[in-house]
Amino acid sequence: MIRKEVRGLGQAKPNQDPNAFVGRTEDGIGVYTHATERFKTISLHAVWIAPLTEATASVTALVPSVLRRGSRRWPDWRSMEMRLDELYGAAFRAGVEKVGDQQMLSGHLDIPDGRFLPGHPDTLSAGIEFLNHVMADPHLVGGTFSADAVAQEKETLTRRIQGVINDKAQFATLRLMQVMAEGRPFGLSRLGTVEEVAAITPEAVTERYREVSRKAPLLFFGVGALDEAALDKAVRQTWQPRPADARIPVIEAVQGLHQRKLVTEEQEVNQGKLNLGYTVGPRLADRDYPALMMYAGVLGGFSHSKLFVNVRERASLAYYAYARVDGVLGLMHVGAGIEFKDFEAAMRIIEEQGADMAAGHITEQEMDYTRRGYVNSLKTTEDAPGSLMSIQLQRLLMEGGLLPADLIAALERVTVADIVRVAQTVSLDTVYFLTAKGEGHDVRLPLS
Repeated sequence: MIRKEVRGLGQAKPNQDPNAFVGRTEDGIGVYTHATERFKTISLHAVWIAPLTEATASVTALVPSVLRRGSRRWPDWRSMEMRLDELYGAAFRAGVEKVGDQQMLSGHLDIPDGRFLPGHPDTLSAGIEFLNHVMADPHLVGGTFSADAVAQEKETLTRRIQGVINDKAQFATLRLMQVMAEGRPFGLSRLGTVEEVAAITPEAVTERYREVSRKAPLLFFGVGALDEAALDKAVRQTWQPRPADARIPVIEAVQGLHQRKLVTEEQEVNQGKLNLGYTVGPRLADRDYPALMMYAGVLGGFSHSKLFVNVRERASLAYYAYARVDGVLGLMHVGAGIEFKDFEAAMRIIEEQGADMAAGHITEQEMDYTRRGYVNSLKTTEDAPGSLMSIQLQRLLMEGGLLPADLIAALERVTVADIVRVAQTVSLDTVYFLTAKGEGHDVRLPLS
């Protein structure tokens, strides 16, 4: 048994942090509770964690879609919606996400807190039961998911994948990750590919569902006026234990494979998509992560940031320019939409901004505005149960990390010297440029 009081780094005292989750993992099931009087609803989130692989990405992504269509007790969407209405207008959704090199198959339920309803019904138990019936006891026809349901969800999934391909900014980001990964799982799309979806059969979806639902570790999160022991007991009485080897995976940092590798691809596009992938030192659970956040924020996180001001506004070279950090994998992504002919000029200015930061050329105004931007975002997160649960999931996969209130305090302590220190860990791995047909042959990286 592993019993955890999962808090920020530095281990806050019990009940000191109002956003802490408390719980334990046992028999492959982790139950974590954030007890708070802030909300009039109870939010429940059940997540199966499955390794992301090329062979299973699409069929795994299809599983939540078919589960949404009905369970054995409520065999179609209409009857499921009627049950949600009976549960005082509860809202249910299911989907798939990617964290690092893992796929997260989840069901999420928001249900009114029974304390605020006539007769004070036990909506917590009803919500846990609903999630279990939908996710663990699906509607099958002859032992498999309905062929019609699978066919319809395949069409929907195909359209979603094509939507990413047609959105050239998203497509370029995906291609950057694929090039950096060189076949490692984090470069795969959480939705898989159109070709993989086409080959899926009802039998394949059913087999994948049974494999994940019976063997994958399960994490269950609850946010609301909840008692930790009551939630833990209710979940473990309702959900079947996992196998002994169903452990929560720990996501490893990405190791850079390249040094300023340039990949240029041509398509029918009206605007060039310039994407730079960097490896970075700190990750979510590291003490220098707040300094890395400030680095990325000053560089390209906001409208006052160096990339926006210098690449977009002053040089008029970009339609957009930003920097984002993946604190799970240890990556930073810089993106810009540019004219095809401006590749070298945009690259030069982007790299100049990074060099300026490494040299400590950061103003107090940039520091202040960046902190304010992050604080506003983090305070919004504290008011969203779904965001709190997502943060807790990442912290479990990383075995640490700061909660929003602790992170705000840590950001206030970051100095220019801290940013300069983390800047030394930032290394340009890959440059991916999506350009128009006939425009890619002369593209060259400027000298560093």
